[in-house]
Amino acid sequence: MKGAIASVEIFVGREGEQTRRLSLTITQPERAEGGEGWCCRVALANLHRPCTVSGQDSVEVLAAALARSRDWLSGLIAEGFVLTRDRAGRVPFEPF
Repeated sequence: MKGAIASVEIFVGREGEQTRRLSLTITQPERAEGGEGWCCRVALANLHRPCTVSGQDSVEVLAAALARSRDWLSGLIAEGFVLTRDRAGRVPFEPF
């Protein structure tokens, strides 16, 4: 995603199933149109399209992007998926 300042590849799968690669990306905060507040985009590629999060300042926007990411990843875990840093599933991904 253009303007990315943070990105990580995550492998997702259930025991006994093939893993799937997802890319979590957050873009650089920027002033919102009209100059009121800030915004950035966050995406979990191959699962959630990029969405815009907004806030009063750049730190609030980054916190909101991380919260959205946590919600998406927690949802996967609640559905029984295991998150790892490698396709073989040997290195757990523990984001928060």
